[in-house]
Amino acid sequence: MYCLHRGAPARAAQSLRDHPGDMPSLVAMSTDTERTREQDDLPSVDRLLTLSDGVVAIALTLLVLQLRVPPVSHLADPDSASELARQLAKDSDQIISYVISFYVIAHFWLIHHRVFIQLAGQRESLAWWNFAFLFTITIMPFTSDLLGQYASNPLAVDIFAVNLLLASLATQATLDLGRRKGLLTPGSHDLTRRAGLMRTAGATLVLVISMGLAWWNTDAAKYCWLLLALVPRVVDWWSRWRTAAAAGRPG
Repeated sequence: MYCLHRGAPARAAQSLRDHPGDMPSLVAMSTDTERTREQDDLPSVDRLLTLSDGVVAIALTLLVLQLRVPPVSHLADPDSASELARQLAKDSDQIISYVISFYVIAHFWLIHHRVFIQLAGQRESLAWWNFAFLFTITIMPFTSDLLGQYASNPLAVDIFAVNLLLASLATQATLDLGRRKGLLTPGSHDLTRRAGLMRTAGATLVLVISMGLAWWNTDAAKYCWLLLALVPRVVDWWSRWRTAAAAGRPG
């Protein structure tokens, strides 16, 4: 067996000397073999999705830790509903920050799944972009708590907005990488890609505007984030309209 293995390179070299036209096909076969081996060594798309789901679930759970129950010692009358409501109102910024962050993480989780169902292959660079997305999700409990404790500080508002912006860009970068590397499923088409770009562009515009508004009025900047819920709906309406227009256009 050892002698046979040692003689293989010599026979391959002799084959190339006898049939030099086989060189391109041999090189292509070698490249395909290396690419297949690389993909086999990487975690599957399903495993990346499972990991991402777990990280998102933990991040959602950690968000609630920023909420605090008012200590009984802070109430003159623990049985008074009005006093309890007054103490809860003091933490309203934390509650608002929690609701915003919970919605944002859930929103990005849905987008993340929308991206990954279009992927049919794997590359190491794809896994790293997915980890970049997960980084933005794991840091969100911190930026959310910062926003809750410094609700009127423009820097805290901007740090949270940058966190959202990086999550959006990492998601879009993952989809763009899949398109460039030929990893998208056959059903993925140009309209879906353009819709994804429009969602990212719309979210980026909203977040950049909010970052500027924060230095004038932090409340206005937060209200601006409500537009993040509107952007996907506008893009979905546009996609349905384009699809219907294309279907009604004579071929």
